[in-house]
Amino acid sequence: RSERPDLVVAIRFDPSSVPDAEIEDMAKEADVLHVLFGESGMDTAGRYARDAMRQLHRRLVSAGLRDRVTIVSSGGLAAAEMVPKSIICGADAVTLETALMVGLGCHACLDCGEGCPSDLRTAPADFVRQRVTNLCSAWRDQMLEMLGAMGIREVRRLRGETGRAIFEEDALRDAFGGIEGGAGHD
Repeated sequence: RSERPDLVVAIRFDPSSVPDAEIEDMAKEADVLHVLFGESGMDTAGRYARDAMRQLHRRLVSAGLRDRVTIVSSGGLAAAEMVPKSIICGADAVTLETALMVGLGCHACLDCGEGCPSDLRTAPADFVRQRVTNLCSAWRDQMLEMLGAMGIREVRRLRGETGRAIFEEDALRDAFGGIEGGAGHD
């Protein structure tokens, strides 16, 4: 960093493979933390991205490091509504892997390779550019609609705002927690 201050330092990691004690050190050294999840939206320990991202965000906020680093979440995003959910859980940005492939006509086969029915490797560049633009524009429009419904003018204000979300376990606890046999009742 001292030799090349113009470069962006990014660290890609699976959240289950990094001890909590190292998270703060990573945030001090990097400009970007790129958090990797599988296509199922889980880390390798089986923890949902939602929970891992909330824990990471809270950890960095409590250490006073959250505004020093950009958090990118990748993996498991299959629908437009998952983007604001990721941001509410603490991400600054998300990556779209499988969603873009499906938008291009990929069949999401288990074995991608020779004999692929969509054969995206030979797709014309104009076709790819237009399909990616269409998908991202549609998802952007949905994000703007959701922000408008919340009365928020910019997506940065949504980051970490978990009070604006209803998480299933909280809703079940609130609705049925006091009922014998209900959620949260021992």
